[in-house]
Amino acid sequence: MSMFATEYKYCPQCGHSLQNTEVAGRVRENCPSCSFVHWGEFSLGVGGVVWRGDKVLLVQRAYNPGKGMWTIPGGYVDQNERIEDAIAREIHEETGILAEPASIMALRDRPGAKHDAYIVFLMRDLGGTLQAEPSEVSDIGFFTLEEYRQLKIAALSLSVIEASNSVNQGLSLKTGVQLIGELAILYSVR
Repeated sequence: MSMFATEYKYCPQCGHSLQNTEVAGRVRENCPSCSFVHWGEFSLGVGGVVWRGDKVLLVQRAYNPGKGMWTIPGGYVDQNERIEDAIAREIHEETGILAEPASIMALRDRPGAKHDAYIVFLMRDLGGTLQAEPSEVSDIGFFTLEEYRQLKIAALSLSVIEASNSVNQGLSLKTGVQLIGELAILYSVR
């Protein structure tokens, strides 16, 4: 997914030419015909820390950015997908491992031409057999503390793995809250 923003010339809702005017305190592309406002471009990614005993699950990236780097497994959230479903799907697709979210333990926020947010989950290992998805990862494995510190590991992954050893409470799924939106869910401190 590109980190560069798309420049719109026409309204994606009605096809009318967009104009730049002030909306909510900023100059934004908007449509004088149907009131569409381009609020910006965003991407949402998820990553998961999966422990199996004293070993953590890592993948070696098969493509850029970061080709050859070791990271926690993860990827992008699809449009109508809950983040908890996205991380379980990404881990299974990349590694063959089944896991479910235990809590949210970190959020990386990267504003720019495209605003990129990345949510890191502490996961519960549900089993499965390691099987790399070759289009996404060139190698996978469970590694001990000593082993993963010897790898060419991404700084974000190293930081969240080391933090996961001391996480005893993060944001967890809270049920029974009336929210607007069919797929809406709430994570909060218990």
